[in-house]
Amino acid sequence: MKIKKFVVALIMFLAVISLCPKPVQANGFSFPSFSELMQDGKNFLSKGKNNNVSESQLQSVFLPMARILLSIGIIVLVGVTMVMGIKYMFASPEEAAKLKQQLIGLVVSALVIFGAVGIWSLAYQVLSSVL
Repeated sequence: MKIKKFVVALIMFLAVISLCPKPVQANGFSFPSFSELMQDGKNFLSKGKNNNVSESQLQSVFLPMARILLSIGIIVLVGVTMVMGIKYMFASPEEAAKLKQQLIGLVVSALVIFGAVGIWSLAYQVLSSVL
């Protein structure tokens, strides 16, 4: 009983201590002037203009990754579809109803995978024709 009271009192003490504001000492810090902020922003923007990346460099990096991810997605979809089909053939009526509910998730995931590829290719064609 005494230990329980001591633990509760200790927890309450730590909670009160943690809520107390702590003094902040910012020695040597001064807010920059507006002209210094503007100059820092211009320096930041100039660094971005000097590091141009060509379209071919981006394609050489992202296109293989996108193809690998699409291949993995297709392999997983085919595998899951095969497993669900085999389960459906040997399922009782109750299990077949559960598998039909899971099939909705499979169809949605297939739409997401192929829809993302379609949206990406459409956006790439539109943007490349505009630029």
